[in-house]
Amino acid sequence: MITGVPLRLTLSAFGFMLAGMATGNIYMIQLGLLPLLFVLIGLIIRQPTLFAVEPPQQSVSVDVGDELTVTRVVHVADGLGLVTLGEELPPSFELLKGNNIQAFWKQPGEAQLELKYRVKCTKRGTYKFGSLLWESRHPLGMVPTKLGSLELNQELIVKPRTLKVKRIRQQKVFTKIPMPAESRIQMGVPTTDFKELRDYSFGDSYKQINWKATARKQRSSLPTVNEYEKEGRQVVYVFLDTSSHLGVGTTLSNSFEYAVQATLGLTEFYLARQFKVGLSLFNSQPRPTAPDLKGTEGEPLSQHVFPEGGRVQQYRIQRMLLNAELQLSHRSLKEALARVRGHVLGTNPLFVVVTWIRVENLSSLMEGTKELSKYIKNRRQRPNVLVVNVSGFELASEGQENQAVQLMEFKETHLISRLRSMGLMVVNWYPLKQSITEVLLTQVRGV
Repeated sequence: MITGVPLRLTLSAFGFMLAGMATGNIYMIQLGLLPLLFVLIGLIIRQPTLFAVEPPQQSVSVDVGDELTVTRVVHVADGLGLVTLGEELPPSFELLKGNNIQAFWKQPGEAQLELKYRVKCTKRGTYKFGSLLWESRHPLGMVPTKLGSLELNQELIVKPRTLKVKRIRQQKVFTKIPMPAESRIQMGVPTTDFKELRDYSFGDSYKQINWKATARKQRSSLPTVNEYEKEGRQVVYVFLDTSSHLGVGTTLSNSFEYAVQATLGLTEFYLARQFKVGLSLFNSQPRPTAPDLKGTEGEPLSQHVFPEGGRVQQYRIQRMLLNAELQLSHRSLKEALARVRGHVLGTNPLFVVVTWIRVENLSSLMEGTKELSKYIKNRRQRPNVLVVNVSGFELASEGQENQAVQLMEFKETHLISRLRSMGLMVVNWYPLKQSITEVLLTQVRGV
């Protein structure tokens, strides 16, 4: 298949030759032979068509904000002409150096072309580099431009950057932040720590019978036994808010992205200290109307990671947060807790709620935290509920100080005080002003 260029040149050549023969002008006949010679040479030259790419690493993992150098090595076996290589980049990536579309002049013989550029990974997620596109042009334009693609099948995982929660090195400190110091799982080897008295049940050892307490009983025929605490790791359960109002700000810097980072940092902090950690997504916004509720009852269990420990659990949480998006969950905090109640019942856990407290979601949060307090063993003390408020007013104003932001933040403190009046520990975090470690350290003082 050829383009219209050879045809036009051939017609021009015959035109000159016929005119030369009609007038007897030998020079016009010779002039007509030049386009024919040009067409003949053009048809002999072949454009590049045989491409092969060196297989890239199948999976690459980086953190948000990291810079990544992408290199594609392409082998071209034949042809002469202009070769263009390119691949599509995710819209959230920032191109720092080079270009993801580059043109090369291919000399005769085999050649190796290198497409190289540098990008900044600005948003978490899993991205696919499916194929590398190529375009081959004939040097004289005698044949049509050819297009093709080379399979890459490369996966790029951009993980949320962990906000490290450092251990406080001072030995004698007092912290107001609730910690799961008495949280235990139900199953395990009994210890020597007394828990309570209860009626005898099938399978209890006779050594557990409290004969003095049994002798004081008058009506019940069952003996009284001593119940002891059982060994088990402490339990921490984190709830992450996926409401749409957390997306206020830019696509790369908003409350939700910082909430994800704080959640990852807190879960890794507790997992590193041998706690059992669970994670669930919830939505603190008012429920939509009935037509929009389709499918919410069958919400997948992928929005919950039940309490476990170890590196495998850390991997599960990372994968869940990697794909977490706004409005991913439609359940309120109370409904999310009901979904996982069997995994926290009797464990006396520490609950951590990561959200942005607004007027619109205050009642939903209050209702949900009241339900959380029911799972705390000793309600006379402050419930083991920590609310991390990721304030987004400054993010929405792109970090500029103005009276409107200060007024909204002042109003926010009033909402926080209402939650604190319920006995909850509320930590207010302004991501652009301080780190999560600095915020938690404000709740600690030496003794």
